[in-house]
Amino acid sequence: MSDLGNYDAQAELLQALKNDSELATLSKGGFHNRVANKDAPFPRVVYTQLNNVPSGYADNEETEATVNFQVSIFTDLETVIHETRMVKAVDRIMKTLEYGKYDQQGLYETDTKLNHVALRYEKNFYGGNE
Repeated sequence: MSDLGNYDAQAELLQALKNDSELATLSKGGFHNRVANKDAPFPRVVYTQLNNVPSGYADNEETEATVNFQVSIFTDLETVIHETRMVKAVDRIMKTLEYGKYDQQGLYETDTKLNHVALRYEKNFYGGNE
């Protein structure tokens, strides 16, 4: 990847999530960036780019960027049975994209009565090696 500044990690992630037949079938509420539509059914997947910063330089050129994503799975009482399969599918997809998982939190949101699994991943992109 020679042009780190123009690389769209978010588009790559969304395409990979949508193209996975297992996850697409399970995610009845679809895939959402940052916030889901409030009328979207469950289960649903929400992805957020947390960080995309230069992390390496050579000769005043960016040679490395670190990108972090959170991929969240939201289920309600009726769809929580799909949660584990969805987590495994997201993990498989992220590994295919060469992201490493550094955090996973299972949460129950008492105000909305929703189950929320937050998965966090990191990847280093390198420039100039194409």
